[in-house]
Amino acid sequence: MSIPGHHVSVRTLTWGNALVFLIIFGLITVFPRALQYFELKTVDSRFQIRDTLGMNPEYSNALVHINLDNYSKQASGIAFWPKTHYADLIQRMTQGNAEAIACDVMFVEWADRTGNEELIESVVNAGNVISPFLLDYSSAVSPAAPPESLALDLNPPVRSGTVLSASGVLMAPLADIAEQSAGVGFVNIIPDADGVVRRVRLVAELDGTLIPSFFLQALSAYLDYDIENIMPVDGSELILKNFPGGTRGSVRDISVPLDGQGNLIVNLAGPLNPENYPQSYSAWDLLRADGQLDFSGKLVFLSDTSAQHSQSGDFSPVPLNRLFPHSYVFSNATSSLLNSEFIRPTGDLFGALAAVLLSALLVLVCWKASTLVFSLTALGTIVLYVASVLGAFLFGGWMLPVLPVLMMLIAVYLFSSVYRVTVMERYEGILAGSLESYLSPVLMDRIKDDPDLLMLGGSRKRISVFFSDIVNFTPFTDQADPQEVQDVLERYFEEATSIIFEADGIVDKYLGDGILAFFENSTDKVTSASDAVRCAIAMQRKAAELDQLYQQQNRFPFAIRVGIATGYAKVGNIGPRNKIDYTVIGGVVNLSSRLQSFGQPGDVVIDEETLFFVKDDYQISDLGGQQLKGFSKPVTVYTASEKSGT
Repeated sequence: MSIPGHHVSVRTLTWGNALVFLIIFGLITVFPRALQYFELKTVDSRFQIRDTLGMNPEYSNALVHINLDNYSKQASGIAFWPKTHYADLIQRMTQGNAEAIACDVMFVEWADRTGNEELIESVVNAGNVISPFLLDYSSAVSPAAPPESLALDLNPPVRSGTVLSASGVLMAPLADIAEQSAGVGFVNIIPDADGVVRRVRLVAELDGTLIPSFFLQALSAYLDYDIENIMPVDGSELILKNFPGGTRGSVRDISVPLDGQGNLIVNLAGPLNPENYPQSYSAWDLLRADGQLDFSGKLVFLSDTSAQHSQSGDFSPVPLNRLFPHSYVFSNATSSLLNSEFIRPTGDLFGALAAVLLSALLVLVCWKASTLVFSLTALGTIVLYVASVLGAFLFGGWMLPVLPVLMMLIAVYLFSSVYRVTVMERYEGILAGSLESYLSPVLMDRIKDDPDLLMLGGSRKRISVFFSDIVNFTPFTDQADPQEVQDVLERYFEEATSIIFEADGIVDKYLGDGILAFFENSTDKVTSASDAVRCAIAMQRKAAELDQLYQQQNRFPFAIRVGIATGYAKVGNIGPRNKIDYTVIGGVVNLSSRLQSFGQPGDVVIDEETLFFVKDDYQISDLGGQQLKGFSKPVTVYTASEKSGT
């Protein structure tokens, strides 16, 4: 049953939802990790849906991978490749005219220096090798100074607090390799709280100096880009000024969107397979190739992607793979920068604003509309928002928050629903209290199931109308004390109404000492006439009991007359909108009144239509055709009474 809008207090609804909103917002703010895990899974779902739909971004054809994979180690029969093999690989890439070589293998100081000279020589000859190192992000009190071989002091300065600060260098390559490299960059990758890698850091700060990441340094070498043009703005944006792109020789400023913590969300080109990363080659095939692969204009990533090496921590789960080499994480980030195709986080402010606006919409609908419309609107809002989140990711790369907004909407919906139910119960209680005074319990149940029964205007139905009147009540009122008159009426009306309700009748109104009631038929058969007569017989029996009681109290003789007529009438809420009444109108109503006036005390007078349905169940007396007031033709009248012995 719907509630008219004005029954819902907009002030209570608004303030209640505002309180709920603040509580949920406070919980999310105070305990962010409680929701973070599940929100991250929605991020993965977006990547997976995009991959299923074939809408992954294009992987730059400027990127090549040379992988020391399982096949390379099995075919060579060597589990741990010597540095001479790496030297040969770098030489092959150099001969293939690689524009830059990102060597994602850290050659640290070993006791065994075999192959060092060959490796260093290959790096020198290449002149374009980028080497990795690890930053120390721990809060060391007295961190060691970074190795001079890294030459980090030559990097441009950065304003303190703009990017994440490192305390020192945790691990670095051989000094000679670092010195002969075209550049160095950190390879730290920090997974999210659930262990999945979704983002990488572009730059860091060490002793006031800007430190580029491994892939950004490699990209700078590939494009001959000056890292002094890297301008960190804050944790949400980094600008690459005068960045090469578009037509040859043209430059432009690129605004790189970050996640608020200085990280770039990796825009994965897809799961690790040859279709998504076609320019991926086995290191052994490169060494054993008769001809020379052409790497002209390519940025080549060299890394160990074997299962054996995965145990060293250079693999992590990503949204599209359970194990994904870090070198491909770096190359995907590089591809994003080359193609300017980014994942764009919207931040907490957008989520809060979306939650406020959508919640306000739900509150407005709850106040103005029906329960069904409100529920459908709430469901539609949630579905539409989820669809918008997915669409924004698929077509614009926007990463909108999901769970914080949905939690707000669900909380607002639940509170509003509970509030509506509370108001509804109160409203129905008032309505029921008003209707129960003249509607039978059976009809009350029907109205609760189908409120349209109270629709203004009513409907035409075949019914039996019951009219009773107390015999000689007017002389009694002239002689008796008003309180005594009231006592008699209250007792009689209470007993009579109870009997009418027990017979599934409806009390239309009390007319002085008279009662107008009517009986409707059940859905599958005609029962109104028999119900009305059964009720009238029961009331006559009760009147006889009251007569005995009143005679013992020296009151006037008590008797009633009852008239029952069956026919068609208009039944329902009839009257002006500001004063409606569940009643009956029609000639059958007048007939029942005339019939009772014709009968004798104790009689149940019925018409011919009623007779048809009850003649087999009661003792019938034919009083013949009678001229009744208001009727042009004589009406055949009968009386019904209980059969002897019943």
